[in-house]
Amino acid sequence: MSAPASIPTSTTSSTSRHWGDRIVGLEGLRGLAAMAVLAYHVAHVLTRDVEDETLPLLVFLMHQGLSLFFVLSGFLLFWPFATRIIEGRELPSLKRYTANRFLRIWPAYVVVLLIVNFGLQMSFLSQNEFGRLPWWKTIADLTLLHSYLPSTLRTGLEVSWTLTVELTFYLVLPFLAMLGRRVALRTSGWIGALVPVGVMFVAGVGGKIWQHTVGETSGLSGGELSWSDNWFSVVSRSLLLHADLFAFGMAAALLYIAVRRGSATPIAISALRGTLMVVIGAAFVVAWIGSTPEFQDTFASIGFTGMLLLMVLPAHGDRLGWIARFCDWSPVRNLGVISFSVYLWHMPVIRIMQDLLDPGQGGRALYALYLVVTVTITLLLATATYWAVEKQALRLKPSGRPSRGGGPAGLGATAPGDEAVTDGSTPSADERARG
Repeated sequence: MSAPASIPTSTTSSTSRHWGDRIVGLEGLRGLAAMAVLAYHVAHVLTRDVEDETLPLLVFLMHQGLSLFFVLSGFLLFWPFATRIIEGRELPSLKRYTANRFLRIWPAYVVVLLIVNFGLQMSFLSQNEFGRLPWWKTIADLTLLHSYLPSTLRTGLEVSWTLTVELTFYLVLPFLAMLGRRVALRTSGWIGALVPVGVMFVAGVGGKIWQHTVGETSGLSGGELSWSDNWFSVVSRSLLLHADLFAFGMAAALLYIAVRRGSATPIAISALRGTLMVVIGAAFVVAWIGSTPEFQDTFASIGFTGMLLLMVLPAHGDRLGWIARFCDWSPVRNLGVISFSVYLWHMPVIRIMQDLLDPGQGGRALYALYLVVTVTITLLLATATYWAVEKQALRLKPSGRPSRGGGPAGLGATAPGDEAVTDGSTPSADERARG
């Protein structure tokens, strides 16, 4: 069954879902993920008692904010490719896709890294050692190739290894889409669209099985396995060990496309939402108490995928669910706008506080104090970086007209914050909002 011929193309109202230029709440959800990672690192670095004894479950869930980032990337970036594969159309422009990815990641990352390395001289050098990187490591970090070498893994901005994982996904995704399209030409669009999801899932699960096997046979554990200067650590911090997390977001994109094309009745959607609630609870319980360390991220990502689907699928009729309403609340949505800069800045801020305060174990009160200070400083820096760097870089993006959500031409090819692909000549609403 095809979707209705007429679909609203404005953004959203407060009560109804408009399936046009953006999906309500995704920007805010990304902001919450960034704050979760920040809150985890405050506990992990500055107040270990909170992580180990006082609030271990909460800190564990905050730690999984990174998994949510990967799920969101899989959803947002695969969405336009999947739409084209299903509809038998040409894949999006690789030139525009590459330009958008470059402008979204590198300008802000390079500026923050240069400030941290040369201005603050607080680049991560090795365990408990910070300072200024030598020139060749600086180049490796600036190009985001540092995570591919044992000697430069984790250097510079500590969280930047995740950007290398994202970068690898950006490079792999178009080739997986080409493979999917070739399969679609011989079978069907939906089967072709499932191929990239399956490849990513198998790669991620296979990588985790390999990691677990090596850990069992080597006698190493924890940081010795994942943060040492060896090739095993390089692989452990690569796309191979995280591919399944992206795959869950990609699968969610396919389900979202199916619903918006009228493939599910309101009763079926309601039943799906109920099932998702059960899946979310079960996934987080298994991640916390019933999984090996290698698969904790996998089960947590299943839970986050369920939350994502609860947000993007219509709740009652075509009304927004409470998760979407909360994530689209102006303070949360605005937090999502600067979330990438928040992610870049938070660890340097935490490390400077660690250096100045020399904190001990700490408890809830001290954690709350450190959290407020870290959030305040990070938000100020992130806001400045967004307006001075990110927003200016986004002005250089190739303009284009997104395919409208759910209509005969397919789902929109852009979404808030991860402007994956556009085609045509008119900027999307999110691009206009960003200037």
